[in-house]
Amino acid sequence: MASFNTIAGCVLASALFAMVVGKVSNAVVHPHKLDKPALAVTDEAPAATGAAPAAIEIPPIGPKLAGANVEAGKALFQKQCFSCHTVDKGGANKVGPNLWGVVNRAKASHAGFSYSSVMTAKGGAWNYEDIDHLIFKPTAYMRGTKMAFAGLPKEQDRADVIAYLRTMADTPAPLP
Repeated sequence: MASFNTIAGCVLASALFAMVVGKVSNAVVHPHKLDKPALAVTDEAPAATGAAPAAIEIPPIGPKLAGANVEAGKALFQKQCFSCHTVDKGGANKVGPNLWGVVNRAKASHAGFSYSSVMTAKGGAWNYEDIDHLIFKPTAYMRGTKMAFAGLPKEQDRADVIAYLRTMADTPAPLP
């Protein structure tokens, strides 16, 4: 059996080793203290679970569409959207529905895709403004959507993507 002194020595040596490693790593890495907390904690009660999100006002996208860059929209689509959507005619659904002919298409209408109940209940057709609001912040436009996308905050980026989607149709919809 090991003696008490041997066990105590091992425990103290381990503690000393951990302390020295901590000091050396702090000297090498130089940790940066945040000026303000990364997460703000408030005393406000959270919003009711069934409440609709506050409406976010964004300017109409119509004026930006006239000068939108289709090629930039295509590049953004391939970077941000292509992992979940296809745009080729007759293309397969992925995590999201195929978007061929999406402009002026009825919402939740692409055959073979299982839409969320909130999308099905939305009704109407995908006009330019609705697409703009959806890709700006999907959860703000449609609380409960299955679309797990943070959104495109820049108005020009959204206009470019919408201009690209407009071209993905047999007959592109007229600009507003």
